[in-house]
Parts: sequence; C-alpha cells; structure tokens
Amino acid sequence: MFLVFCDECDRRMLLPANHVRALHNLAPGVIAVEMTCYEGHVVLMMSGSDIDIPGPAPV
Repeated sequence: MFLVFCDECDRRMLLPANHVRALHNLAPGVIAVEMTCYEGHVVLMMSGSDIDIPGPAPV
C-alpha cells in the first residue's frame, strides 16, 4: 500500500500495488512512482533513500 495525495481529488488515500503504472529511477537513491488514484487521475510519488522529505512524499 502507498499513501499518496491526489491533487485532482484533493485528498490523501491508500493505493494498492496494482495502481502502480510505472517506476522511474531518476538518480541513484531517487525513484518516482507513477500511479493512478481510484478516480483514474495520475499521481506521482517520490521515494528512495536520497529523498529529503520524511515519510511518504507525494508530489
């Protein structure tokens, strides 16, 4: 499960792994996870060891 914020729905939600559309390795220790919310909107979440935001980092 991923805790994300959807700008279009204006709310936080938990999304299961089957909502992941793509993973992008942007740099060593920086991963962008592209997902769809329950309404079908695209949500990007930054993850990885070099992210300076504590906890889940919705973008």
